[in-house]
Amino acid sequence: MVRDEQLVFFIAIPGSGWAKIDSLLRKCSKWSFNTSDCTEDRKDEIISKGPGYYVEHKGHFIGPGTGYGEGFDNLPGNYTRGAFKAECLRVYAELNDTDHYMIKCHWFCEEHNLKWLVENFPNNKMIFVLRDKDKCDDRWLTSMSFEKNYPNYRRWMDVEDPDDEIGKHCPENIESFKRLNDWHNIQMRRFVRMAKKPTMIFCPTKYALDSMDYEWDEEGIKEYNAYIKNYMVNASLRARSPSWDTSIVFYNCTDILGYA
Repeated sequence: MVRDEQLVFFIAIPGSGWAKIDSLLRKCSKWSFNTSDCTEDRKDEIISKGPGYYVEHKGHFIGPGTGYGEGFDNLPGNYTRGAFKAECLRVYAELNDTDHYMIKCHWFCEEHNLKWLVENFPNNKMIFVLRDKDKCDDRWLTSMSFEKNYPNYRRWMDVEDPDDEIGKHCPENIESFKRLNDWHNIQMRRFVRMAKKPTMIFCPTKYALDSMDYEWDEEGIKEYNAYIKNYMVNASLRARSPSWDTSIVFYNCTDILGYA
């Protein structure tokens, strides 16, 4: 039976690179994240038509329009504690009482949802990804479609978009996307700023990953290089001290990170 504390709530806005950070964290053995949600039908690699980066999504995404968590835009109005937990775990094929289970949802950004999560799961860990909102808008709008790729973002649309292609969206949906991203970004950052539990902020450096026992096998090296290729401020992968435009916020995670 999965204990409440095994659920880790992963929270960010679209365009933040959270999918790549999810892949990095799942290679950290201290977390022991379950990966039974990473099936072939939940995988998509998108080569951007713009700059030379790509987006890779794998594993579950929960929230309205995804097929799971259709009511996650309003947790207090749509779920009991037990029904919410069951819906979170529905994306995983294997359940046990030892692994952590990453629960990824953009809609957790909203203030009423964050408050509900803290009240109903007070001992659970949360991970937030913070990236400049304008950079997030630009990254998503030039590398994703609303409905034709995985995951599905139809809930960010105001109107049906017949030209829903990567980097090509109707003006109404661009504005709708930016408005929702702005609203979610403000509420998420307010929660982090006023957090009542111990909170640490790391950049995804090798040092930070090593502190969580990152596995530097062939897959781990590939994931790390893919991340810095997409989100490193420096121009070259050969930079000795890469810089990032993204921070990871760990809430209530002192036992994993080793900080009192």
